[in-house]
Amino acid sequence: MGNAAETNYGPLEALVGVWRGDSGLDIAPGEAGDEKSPYHEELVFLARGGVTNAKSQNLAVLHYRQIVTRKSDGNVFHDETGYWMWDASTNTVMIMFLTSA
Repeated sequence: MGNAAETNYGPLEALVGVWRGDSGLDIAPGEAGDEKSPYHEELVFLARGGVTNAKSQNLAVLHYRQIVTRKSDGNVFHDETGYWMWDASTNTVMIMFLTSA
């Protein structure tokens, strides 16, 4: 990958860094009514530089990881990682991700 500091990330530039929230509420329907589970979440976006795809597409790449944890027991119930990519020539943002429980 190319130099992260010299890459134009376009609209993705503002995402770089660590984002935290502690007021999430997961609502799941159940037989006895909705089950409500408060959670906190962390998203980390790291600038990874530029990459060329198929010798003609130039992409700016951010790697990210999202972790969502229940406040009640500290267990992670969502763990996601992937890449956000910016193609300046077509003004397109693309996302590729993997999740696990």
